Amino acid sequence: MFHADPTRERFRNAILAQIAKGEQIAIISFIANLFIGFFEVGFGTYFGSLALSADGVHSFVDAVVSLTVWLGIMFSQRKADGKFHYGYYKFDAIFSLFAAMIMVASGVFITYIGLQDYLNVSVHHGISLYAILIAAISVAVATALAIAKNRYAKKSGLVSLRTDAYNSVKDASASLVAVIGLAFTQFGYYSLDSLAGLIIGVFVMVAGYFAIKSSSLILADAYGNPQMIETIKEITTTVSGVQGVDDLRIRRNGPFLLVEMHIRVDGNITVFEADRMSQEVAMEMREKISSIGRITIKPEPVQMAPHGASEPKPQHD
Repeated sequence: MFHADPTRERFRNAILAQIAKGEQIAIISFIANLFIGFFEVGFGTYFGSLALSADGVHSFVDAVVSLTVWLGIMFSQRKADGKFHYGYYKFDAIFSLFAAMIMVASGVFITYIGLQDYLNVSVHHGISLYAILIAAISVAVATALAIAKNRYAKKSGLVSLRTDAYNSVKDASASLVAVIGLAFTQFGYYSLDSLAGLIIGVFVMVAGYFAIKSSSLILADAYGNPQMIETIKEITTTVSGVQGVDDLRIRRNGPFLLVEMHIRVDGNITVFEADRMSQEVAMEMREKISSIGRITIKPEPVQMAPHGASEPKPQHD
């Protein structure tokens, strides 16, 4: 049995502080995207610009995504209880998955409208410079939000905030496409307004796909960081008395890594000594890997090989 240590508590408190800041960023993003959406859809309708209207709908979707992320962060901060023994951290990935699905659905809709308008252009008209200015403002706001979200996503380990950061990067890119498309209408390339709307829809779909993939892997307990696995093995085997590591398993739970492993020790030592080694391994890991959460270590005795034969390796399922 392992007791809470000061190192783990300090890291946990630091992470919770970053999560709280991430929650504030999500709310700011929701409000900002909501206002930009109203402006872009309103002026897009007034100027007859599909690119600006599509970017406005896109901003509304971003607002919904940010709201979903905020809800996910709120749920993830709940403490473990009798029903959720490992806490609510995975609600972060669940809400991220919902947000990604919304992104894909909206992308399909925007792409359809853009393609339909591009193939059936009946009115050729220039677009006001004010429309270009509004789209440019959207680029600036989305870029600022993407930088802030990405910074706090790295510090907190929240997958939903990272998804929202990708969403803002995609939003800035889409708004930039709208600016380019609108600018070309000033030179008589009127169909590029519709083409820009179509491209924005594709941007949204692609970003949604990668967000779904990322969230699904976390929910399926996938972990693909070989370097971290090697680091944990190296830390463990530096502890005196530990002769090897077997059955090492890692999975992510919100901002924390949950580690399970078997360590090989001399079969002649006492249970107390084996427990001391296990606690020393846990302390070393927490000192050198700040994202470590729960650690489960099972000491296993090394079988003495008769007549100098090679030592058999324990087998596990």
